[in-house]
Amino acid sequence: MAAQASFERRALIVATVCTVVGFLFQIVAICTNNWLVVSIPGGVYRNASRRYLVQAFSGLWRICRVEVSRLVADGKTVETRHDECESHNLFPSEDEIRQNKAIDSHYLDGPNELIKIDYTRTAIAFTIIALILMVIGHMFAVYTLKRPRYIIKRLTALLHLMTAACILVLNEVFSRSVEHGLEHLPDKYPQGVESSYGFSYVFSWLVFVVYVAAGLLFLFISHKRKADMADTVDVMAEQDEPMQLGRV
Repeated sequence: MAAQASFERRALIVATVCTVVGFLFQIVAICTNNWLVVSIPGGVYRNASRRYLVQAFSGLWRICRVEVSRLVADGKTVETRHDECESHNLFPSEDEIRQNKAIDSHYLDGPNELIKIDYTRTAIAFTIIALILMVIGHMFAVYTLKRPRYIIKRLTALLHLMTAACILVLNEVFSRSVEHGLEHLPDKYPQGVESSYGFSYVFSWLVFVVYVAAGLLFLFISHKRKADMADTVDVMAEQDEPMQLGRV
């Protein structure tokens, strides 16, 4: 029994370290702009900047564009690269939606683009919820390592699985947002555009797997054990003892 308890403790320590690393990966994912990478062969001319849009990197909060200006000198075409980033406008006014009809606009006039905005808002909302659950889950996990009570382990498992569920919704909503844009927003995604998911999106799915595994591990180990196997320093250790009902 002592060997089993020691093994379980080491397993919980490894799981907690993995979730901390997963938390850091998720922070990197939501702070970078590589959820979606869009490439436009040959580029698309933008009247606003008088340049050709050749590539764009979209994240949860911002979108970055790569444009080139082309000048013909001595029979040769010289290209100059320009990079610019801007934040997503999550709460545009009705006038902004109607006036911003440029090909690089985030919010075009029409119901399809309003759906796109809702997708973005939902993804960000679940991102914030997931981060809050991660912090609370780690607090319970650290407490579990100090006071191995089965009820705290189960609460930690629940928090980890809820975090995984939020990340799952976040990733699926983002995927649906991209699919919706490619299908219904030709001005935003011109014909012939090449799109692919970036490393930020991959990081988010890896974090989902880590939290599912950690939650199941905490749940599996959250059984009651005899008092001599519990933490002798914990005055509440008797709660981990198996209860015997009936006459003594």
